[in-house]
Amino acid sequence: MSFSVRVRRSLRDCRLKPSLRLCLFEDEFSLDLFGFLIALPFMDRWHRKPHEIMESWGLYWFESSLVFCCGDRTKHFYAPWMWDHCRTEVRRADGSWVPYVAIYDEGKQPDGREVKTFPYRYVLKSGEVQERTATVYVDRRTWRWRMLPWLPWPRKVRQSIDISFDGEVGERTGSWKGGCIGCGWDMMPGESMEQTLRRMESERRFN
Repeated sequence: MSFSVRVRRSLRDCRLKPSLRLCLFEDEFSLDLFGFLIALPFMDRWHRKPHEIMESWGLYWFESSLVFCCGDRTKHFYAPWMWDHCRTEVRRADGSWVPYVAIYDEGKQPDGREVKTFPYRYVLKSGEVQERTATVYVDRRTWRWRMLPWLPWPRKVRQSIDISFDGEVGERTGSWKGGCIGCGWDMMPGESMEQTLRRMESERRFN
């Protein structure tokens, strides 16, 4: 492979980000410089197969954390202002909130969440109509700053409905990849479960 071809390929789909590391891929060494991969053909004499698909040495910034790399090992140092998920709750029929309990957690009592079912109608691009039954409950997730997890503020709260369909929904229904069988949708203030579901029914496309 010519040098120019390797350079063009290594720069493909790159984007600017803080990074400075040497990367070993299956076919070459590259320098990750501010998010751009630059082929280093003069290092081919030391090339070897990496552990799994890549090894790297250096550092880069990823999702509010500084990542140090040494071969196939990495160490994350998280920014103190990074949002850290701390709690998931579900809503009961009386409006109270209780901690979420996964259905596969053996030995734990059910959380008593309010669950309702509604008909759901989805129209494919072809005009075919899919009629499904949606099983819905409400959950609330809370995030706090990693540096201040014990304080009530600052915090971020998202309330949404969790939906499970009794059959695949969307354009990929019946394909090897399959359609959607479950998803979530954020609630607007004052909305009921059904109102949020109907808004999703009119706005959301499953491609």
